[in-house]
Amino acid sequence: AVTRNFMGSPHIDTLNVGPFYGLSMGDFSQTGGKICVECSATTVAEVDTRGRLGKVDGRFPHWVSKYEGTRYSLIYYVTSGEVIPQTTAIFEPLEQEESAAPWVPPPIFVL
Repeated sequence: AVTRNFMGSPHIDTLNVGPFYGLSMGDFSQTGGKICVECSATTVAEVDTRGRLGKVDGRFPHWVSKYEGTRYSLIYYVTSGEVIPQTTAIFEPLEQEESAAPWVPPPIFVL
């Protein structure tokens, strides 16, 4: 899925058969636009997907935190095939080589 300025309320992706991958980009506030995931009845985790791939199990309640500006997101999810058992709401970031520079989004051009 490709979204622009998505501000969904807490929800569960009931059709997903496993975790999803998300990436966000755009000119939006540094403190917002994160994927919030209810890991337990008392714990909410924030996954920062700005310019990086995050892995979240959307079968746990989740939403996007408030932000200002323009935010685009790319979400990869699967709704058919073998069901992957639910184990955890969030996953560790993919390892990045120490020598690799962090990914920086390209500058925004206004025409």
